[in-house]
Amino acid sequence: MKIRSLLLVTPLLAMFPLAAVAGTPFSVFSPKDGLADGWKSAAWSGPVVNQVAGGTKGTTVLQVTLGGDAKEFCGVILSANQGSGLDLTEKLRGSGEVEIHLKPGKAADGQSDAVVQPLQFALSFLSKDGETVHANFNVQAKVDPSADDTTVTFTLPQALKNVKAPAQLASISGVRIQYLGAPLAGFSVTGCTIKD
Repeated sequence: MKIRSLLLVTPLLAMFPLAAVAGTPFSVFSPKDGLADGWKSAAWSGPVVNQVAGGTKGTTVLQVTLGGDAKEFCGVILSANQGSGLDLTEKLRGSGEVEIHLKPGKAADGQSDAVVQPLQFALSFLSKDGETVHANFNVQAKVDPSADDTTVTFTLPQALKNVKAPAQLASISGVRIQYLGAPLAGFSVTGCTIKD
């Protein structure tokens, strides 16, 4: 009897992945699992982003490093491939929250004594017509080398501020982190979660 029940439940679990359960936070990046299925990281205007081993065995971080050619307002994006974004539900629109964990990195000259690095944060969306919509950078924070971890939290209403036609947005397709002015130091993303 137990074996038959197990055989019936196993195919059902495969059809309904645990991440799809309502109310479960969506992990864009976690140290244990890396980037979510169908998500990738990229950089623009000079920094380099790589998934590297974390400080604890079996973990990874997204390490952002700077080279000599990094320009002002450069940055990184964690983005979804077509069809892999997070559905923008009414609950997310009203009270959703993004939480990003950052660790300080090396200064642009390669020294480990990094300086305070101002950053700004925004989301990208996919509209119901399949167009990408980049929201404004409405949230700012500083990664301070004197702190072991910096947690940046912002709400979906903050992220949607000044977006034209927010009702036409279908999904969250990207999390953008941009240097606020000159890039002074690298950093690592140790977690990125979107929760309703």
